[in-house]
Amino acid sequence: METSHFRPKRFVSGKHAQTLYNTIFPPENPLRTSYYCEDILLTVSGESGDKLWLEHNPPVSSYRKSSIPSNGTYILMIHGMEGDSESSYLVSLATSALERGYGVIRMNLRNCGRGRGFARKSYYAGQSEDVQDVLDYIHEYLSKKIFVSGFSLSANLVLKFFGESRNHKSLGFSAVSPPLDLAKNCEFIDSLSGRFYRNHFIGSFKKKIKEGILDLTPLQLENSKKVKTFFDFDDMITAPSFGYPSAIEYYRKNSCIGYIQSITHPGILIHAEDDPVVPLFEWNSINWSKLPNLKTILTKKGGHVGFVTDSNPDLPDGRWLTKILLDYFDSKL
Repeated sequence: METSHFRPKRFVSGKHAQTLYNTIFPPENPLRTSYYCEDILLTVSGESGDKLWLEHNPPVSSYRKSSIPSNGTYILMIHGMEGDSESSYLVSLATSALERGYGVIRMNLRNCGRGRGFARKSYYAGQSEDVQDVLDYIHEYLSKKIFVSGFSLSANLVLKFFGESRNHKSLGFSAVSPPLDLAKNCEFIDSLSGRFYRNHFIGSFKKKIKEGILDLTPLQLENSKKVKTFFDFDDMITAPSFGYPSAIEYYRKNSCIGYIQSITHPGILIHAEDDPVVPLFEWNSINWSKLPNLKTILTKKGGHVGFVTDSNPDLPDGRWLTKILLDYFDSKL
């Protein structure tokens, strides 16, 4: 495991400041204006008829002569809980990736972002089948060389996916601020320390329910009125929606800590010790030295998917995380 030279932006060193900075001061989003962007509605496998809204930015060289040549590789980027394809960390990563010759697919999880209303159900922490569907699409129509990049809840999803026995159709992956143990993380979010973030997430889900976007049973609709904690939501809404008898069983089956030892692909994991949404918990219980295919970086500061530093010649936008991830992917080409 590596320690890092990351230094937080001046006057933005606190864990909450790092976490919220990109939300309050988001980077400019040129992905639909300065770059060609294609919207794709992908019907997922199975019988639900649910659709995923994908935003496709092809390599710049495919439509602009004076640009860096394509490296023939795509990055599938997946946002965190109640984020979307325009979350600041995806915008920053995608913009920089395009300028390095990559093609990009930004995936909206079910009923997120522009995909709101195109699926009957929501998403969950271990929805590997959706990742597989998108990778199958990229592999068939865009490129055989693919990296996958997940953040927060989707970092758990990506780690679980790569620890499963399946055709991953990928060169490698990144996982930023991953909750390794969903049960422990739920307990923390429901505590006084996590209440601010819990209220934000629960409020967002309840809004979707109120707007009738999610297809819930009468019992789930009634139970949704009783939800006060994140555990309540997962126990009464999430778990039964996806066939789990309880939140406890849902957490047990979908926590990536049970899959990490089985990962054989190369990947990079990044976490901050001061993360106010996903504390370290099980991070130090894993013997990372026995997993040489995984590069891990643990920083003292950085918050939750923050990692904002001062601008300098190497990082003119101060987005440290973006450079670390792309340098890693470049090294695996």
